[in-house]
Amino acid sequence: MIAPNRILYILSWVTPLLAWGESHVRLLTESYFTHYDFVRVSEYFTGKENTSGRVIVRSNETERDGLYLLLALDFPDKDSQPKPYKLVLQILDSESLDPVTYSFLLPDHAITQGELWLGLTGEDWPTPKKKIMAWHLAVQAKDDSILTNNQSFLWSHKK
Repeated sequence: MIAPNRILYILSWVTPLLAWGESHVRLLTESYFTHYDFVRVSEYFTGKENTSGRVIVRSNETERDGLYLLLALDFPDKDSQPKPYKLVLQILDSESLDPVTYSFLLPDHAITQGELWLGLTGEDWPTPKKKIMAWHLAVQAKDDSILTNNQSFLWSHKK
């Protein structure tokens, strides 16, 4: 008979291998940022935003105030997937009873870097008082097939 601790040891090695090669998208953190949180000294000289190496996609490119979601993107077979990728975010917030859907085209360098700052800016998220209650993320290929998705615990509950 195999001891229970050996079974756990074997499962600890086998479980990650089962997910090998799968695509994943994860929400790491969320926070409200203002325009000045993104301003760097170099911007005063060049007139261009310095992202400090971050890939930032905003719902309103001219606005910087808003809620930002830091996403981890893992696509092991990114070269074989049809491009461009589309990220679909559905949010249920503290001010609405109905979910709101946002769509973004993902830049290629977001996939290769593996991290994305997704901003809901301007009128899409006007105040830090507004909070996310539940969310659902889906990354779609050019043909709208879902490559990967993830959701909050509350999103999975039926109405």
